[in-house]
Amino acid sequence: MRQLFNISLLSLVILLCLTTTSCDNPSLNLIKPAAYADLQEHKLGVSEYYVRLPITMFLDEARGKEGQLGYGVYLTDTSIRYKSSSGFIEIEHGRPIGGSLLDEGDKLVDKVKSPILGKNIEWKIYLNESGYFFAAARRNGLLLTADSRSREGLDTMISIISTLEEK
Repeated sequence: MRQLFNISLLSLVILLCLTTTSCDNPSLNLIKPAAYADLQEHKLGVSEYYVRLPITMFLDEARGKEGQLGYGVYLTDTSIRYKSSSGFIEIEHGRPIGGSLLDEGDKLVDKVKSPILGKNIEWKIYLNESGYFFAAARRNGLLLTADSRSREGLDTMISIISTLEEK
């Protein structure tokens, strides 16, 4: 009887661990992949990854000294490119291409989920001291980030990055 109790207790503990670490947390808001009419598919270099971007955006390849490889998502309009939302998909790692992801003053303000490569993943959303929103998530060895001056812009960038597929 005691052995049955221990097995049941162990099963309960495993079940609790799985459900608390699952990315399908029902309490998180779901951000759906972008579904605009003007989305165009772009291949991420020689990888098997593709992302769909609005015609107002482009991919910019970035390589680090240690072999890192990533792709920035930016607006094509150079007059507002660095004042608007942007994203980054890092597919090969070393030290992060842009340095550390978080600064000391960044404050975790929310968590959301979005489907990436067939599974809902959790994005942690931070607000920095300058008033910018920043979000980061990981899936299958990929590092995904988005940033924006507004929360609405951040959610939009997360939805665009969520069009990521592997073919």
